[in-house]
Amino acid sequence: MLLIFTLLASSAAQAAQHAVVHPYLIEVFTTTDLPVTGESTISQQADYMESELHVYELDGIQRIEAKLSKDLTADPEQSKLVVLQRFQQLHDGDRAQMQRAAMGLAKAVQYGIDRYPAMVFDGQVVVYGLTDLEVALQHYRSWRAGNQP
Repeated sequence: MLLIFTLLASSAAQAAQHAVVHPYLIEVFTTTDLPVTGESTISQQADYMESELHVYELDGIQRIEAKLSKDLTADPEQSKLVVLQRFQQLHDGDRAQMQRAAMGLAKAVQYGIDRYPAMVFDGQVVVYGLTDLEVALQHYRSWRAGNQP
């Protein structure tokens, strides 16, 4: 799988001046069929205790829409009423899933993310094509050290 490193919002020289070996913010953009791995190992390491990890499943809204529209009738008015009723009965977890997906989509646009999976470190560096957090962090650290991964 091809890895592409992209510097967001500043030049490589500026990013290197402000770089830390351990990122403070890690944002993962993925879907439910491409789950993130390595989260538990990272959260157990003392070096990452101050790091914030946000995982955005970009297909969250589509999954809820599929749930709302399941087994609808051919009658548009009846279907409209059924969907409205289902929407009103959504659980807090479903609503949170939709909100996180919307937030993830907005952030992906803000960062210029054009494919997934993608991991953004401190809002500056993106690693594409990985779902293993540990491996992505190794590439990130190697890049910060000036080595090609």
